[in-house]
Amino acid sequence: MRASTIYERGGVLYLHSQSRTTAGVWILSAPAFAVGKEYPDEVGRAICECLTASHENVPHPTSFASLVDPVLELAGVRTWRAFAKSAKCVEVETSDDATVVLSSTRNAGPTEGFIPLPIATRVPFISGEVLGRAALDALAHCE
Repeated sequence: MRASTIYERGGVLYLHSQSRTTAGVWILSAPAFAVGKEYPDEVGRAICECLTASHENVPHPTSFASLVDPVLELAGVRTWRAFAKSAKCVEVETSDDATVVLSSTRNAGPTEGFIPLPIATRVPFISGEVLGRAALDALAHCE
């Protein structure tokens, strides 16, 4: 399986790849992007690049302290709490490289995190613009 995450905060989308560690934990991995939501084709291309970079069986980190730093730096904030307070989140995954599943979430705050909603959209993995528009639609369903 390949995975990515999209956050929307202040009209900007922050995307990053996710990789599964040898202990089975999904963690933020490179690359990370900031894209304006007015560019669905660029959003779709960033999602594709993030999914392509997603890997399994990466070494489990000894510290989780700086894992989210690439996204925080892109957003110009210092802490996860500051970032997450006003963010929306969509989880992205593909297991067959033909269909992408976009799952909307509810923001339960920086401590509780983003809780999956029973809203998931399946999109053919065919073009950046289609994927980008589907991601924007999924973000619109977030709470």
